[in-house]
Amino acid sequence: MSAACPLCQVVERIARGEHPSFIAELEESHAILGDNQGTIGWVTLILKEHADHLDMLPLDRQCRLFADVARVARAQREIFGPVRINYECLGNVVAHVHWHAIPRHANDPTPNATVWGWTPEQLKGRASDAERADLIRRIRTALGIR
Repeated sequence: MSAACPLCQVVERIARGEHPSFIAELEESHAILGDNQGTIGWVTLILKEHADHLDMLPLDRQCRLFADVARVARAQREIFGPVRINYECLGNVVAHVHWHAIPRHANDPTPNATVWGWTPEQLKGRASDAERADLIRRIRTALGIR
């Protein structure tokens, strides 16, 4: 863990049971409901320990990590129906391996463009605390976690 890494800090909060957006511990990652809910159901999967680059992980771990991503995507599609899922593993803002699983809904304002061109307000969305808690519950259920 890196004390300066914001995602390592998220992992530490999860370990202490203090992260309000925590969904589930998966094989290689922790799934959290993303701060951004401009596209409802956006989930971020954070590698359990710090690694700067995906290719630093042994191939078997890379495969297990992407299996976590695919498992979350199946849950999102179970909840929301036939949505398109965008999968993004970035790292230029936070150098800790993490994936975004971003459902693109039928009412998406820019269906043929990435969400990264949206304004901060569009990205954040308007999900209330109660709506976020309900999404977490629904995703846990779809993942088979009670």
